[in-house]
Amino acid sequence: MILDTAGRLQIDEPLMDELRQIKAGVKPSEVLFVADAMTGQEAVNIASKFNNDLGFDGVVLTKLDGDARGGAALSVRFVTGKPLKFVGMGEKLDALEPFHPDRMASRILGMGDVMSLVEKAQEGVNRKRRSSSRQS
Repeated sequence: MILDTAGRLQIDEPLMDELRQIKAGVKPSEVLFVADAMTGQEAVNIASKFNNDLGFDGVVLTKLDGDARGGAALSVRFVTGKPLKFVGMGEKLDALEPFHPDRMASRILGMGDVMSLVEKAQEGVNRKRRSSSRQS
């Protein structure tokens, strides 16, 4: 089961109190901190506060389909010591992808993410082949 709580771009104590209550009541097996890649280095401050107050097991970095390159990912990892587990490459649930460090490094360096492009092209070709074979 996934429990999604209200998000904030900045820390506020009412939210932190609510999250403490939820964590105590639900006793989740894993807590993931979700950071918006567009917040940049502010994500580090937010992640640090969340980790100190609540603790979490990993990070999800969203909105990587836009202009953000994801430099905050490195900083969040360094400051919290928590792994980046998933990245959001779009608005829908199917746009959530496992994190690949080598691809993020290429993106941060401005070299793009060629591997993801290749995989998306391959998925399209496979779908087209499956569709063609069903019509035969």
